[in-house]
Amino acid sequence: MTESVTVTVAQGALRGREGTSKCQKVYYSFQGIPYAKPPVGFLRFKAPQPPEAWEGIRDASEEGAVSPHVQTLLNEGYKGDEDCLFLNVYTPQLPSGDDGPLKAVMVYIHGGGFISGSGTAEFYGPDYFLSEDVVVVTLNYRLGALGFLSTGDSVVPGNNGLKDQVMALRWVQQNIAQFGGDPGNVTIFGESAGAACVHYHMLSPMSEGLFSRAIAQSGCALNPWAFNTRSEARRKAFRFGETLGCKTNDSKELAQFLNAVPAQQLVEGVSEAMTEVERDLGTVFFKPTAEVENQDVFLPAEPADLITLGKFHEVPFLTGVNSSEGLLCLREVMAKPAVLKKYDNDFEILLPSNLNLERNTPKSKEAAQKIKSFYFGDQPVSQETLSQYVDLSSDAWFVTGVHTTAKLHAARSGAPVYLYQFSFDGELGFMKRILGACRFPGVCHADELGYLFFSPHLDVELEGTPEEKMRSLLVKMWTNFAKTGNPSLPDVKWESVTESNPCYLNIGTELTMQPHLMKDRMTFWDELKQTLSN
Repeated sequence: MTESVTVTVAQGALRGREGTSKCQKVYYSFQGIPYAKPPVGFLRFKAPQPPEAWEGIRDASEEGAVSPHVQTLLNEGYKGDEDCLFLNVYTPQLPSGDDGPLKAVMVYIHGGGFISGSGTAEFYGPDYFLSEDVVVVTLNYRLGALGFLSTGDSVVPGNNGLKDQVMALRWVQQNIAQFGGDPGNVTIFGESAGAACVHYHMLSPMSEGLFSRAIAQSGCALNPWAFNTRSEARRKAFRFGETLGCKTNDSKELAQFLNAVPAQQLVEGVSEAMTEVERDLGTVFFKPTAEVENQDVFLPAEPADLITLGKFHEVPFLTGVNSSEGLLCLREVMAKPAVLKKYDNDFEILLPSNLNLERNTPKSKEAAQKIKSFYFGDQPVSQETLSQYVDLSSDAWFVTGVHTTAKLHAARSGAPVYLYQFSFDGELGFMKRILGACRFPGVCHADELGYLFFSPHLDVELEGTPEEKMRSLLVKMWTNFAKTGNPSLPDVKWESVTESNPCYLNIGTELTMQPHLMKDRMTFWDELKQTLSN
C-alpha cells in the first residue's frame, strides 16, 4: 500500500490507501470505519446506536478491533475489544465525476458459529472480487454473549449481532456511493453462521430495503445450530449467569450482573456453562432467537413459521453446501475418540434439536433408531464408520436445512432461487488440512472460501492449475449474481430451483446441472420429518 486517498462520508472525512491486489489491479482501501457507536458501558447488551461524527480526517489505513472471542481454529486464544463495530470498504475505483454507473456492492458477513471470527483481510482478502469490478465491504459484529445472549423478554431481547449488521447495511445505504458503489445494488453474502445471518436478513422486517440479492454458503436459519427458541435462550442465559456467579430468576438482575463482568470472562464463561455433551458436540450456545413484541424487533417469529407464511424479502437467492460439510465434526471426535462409543450406546445424543423431540420419549427413541439404521446399518458408531458419521453430520447439521430452505423459498418467492453443491476438492481447501482430514473424500465445511477470498495463509502458487481455473469461475458466478441476479456463465446456464425441478449446479472439475441434491439422503429426512409431525 502506498498513496493515501481521502473520501468524505456522513460522519466525516476518511484517509484510506491505494494498493495493488494479488491480481495486479489497483484498488482503494478504507479500513476500521465505525458504523455504530461503541457498544460499551450501559450500551452492552443493547441494540446498536448510530455512529458519531468526528472532527478532521480519520485514519482508515488499519482494521478496527474485533469482537471479543477465542480463536480456537489457529489456537490464538482470547482477542478483541468491545469497541468493535467497524467495517472495511475496498473499491476498484473512486468516483471522479465521469466514471459512468455506480458499481455493484458485495457485503460479506463472516462465519464462526456466532462466537468467533471477524471480517479481517487475513482471511477475507477482497482481491479476486475487485478484479470483477465490484465494491467489497467486510465487517465485524458482536459475538457470543455480547451479540446473542437473550433473556427471552424485553430486558435483553437478543440478536444484537444481527442488529449490528443491520446498522452496517444502513451505513452502506447512506455512504457507499462515495466509494463508487451503488446503494440500489447491494448483495449480502456469508458463510456458515454468516450464511445463517444472510438468511435471517431475508426474514427480518428490520432489514427490508437494505439489500437486493443474497448468497448463503453452507448455512441457513433452519439449521439446528442457528436458532434458539425463546425459552431455550432464556434458560441458557440464566445458566450462564449462574456459572459466572449470579443465581437469579430475574432478567433485570441478571442483566445488571452481566453488565459488570469483564468481557474476557463473558467469552471464557461460555464453555464453562456448557454440559460435557454440549462441548463434545461442538454446540453453538448463544444464537439468534425470536423476540417478544417490541418496537425494534429483528426477528418477530420462528424462522420456519416466517418462511412457511411467505414472510420474507423476495430477492434473488443463491445458496448451497459443500460435498462433505460434516468433516468439520471430526474435530471433536478426533480430539476425544471415546465419545464415539458414547454416541453408539446413546444415539439420541446425535438427534438435531430442530426435530423438536423430547429425549427418552418413544418418538425420540424411534427417530434415533431410524437415523442410526439409515446411516450405519447394523454397524456401530466407531473409528471404522467415521465416513458414515461424516455423512450424518453433514446432513443433520447443514444439508437438510439448506435443502428445505431452497425448496420452501422457491415455492413461495417471486424471485429465483439457485442451489449448488461445491465438490471441487483442491489445494485451497484450508479447513480439511487444519483438521487433518485429508484421507476422507469430499469438500469440508468452509473449504470453498479459499476460492473466493485471498488469504496469506493460502498463498499457494496457482498459475495454470485447476485451482486457478476454479477460483476464477467461482468468483465470476458470484459477481455475475451480484451484478444481475443471475449467476450463469456464457457456457453454463445455471437453472433456478422450482417445486417440480429441485435442480442444483454441481461445482466440481466440471460445472453440471443435476436433478436432486443428495436425493436418497434428503428423501429420508423429508419422510422422517413427515412421520414425526403426524
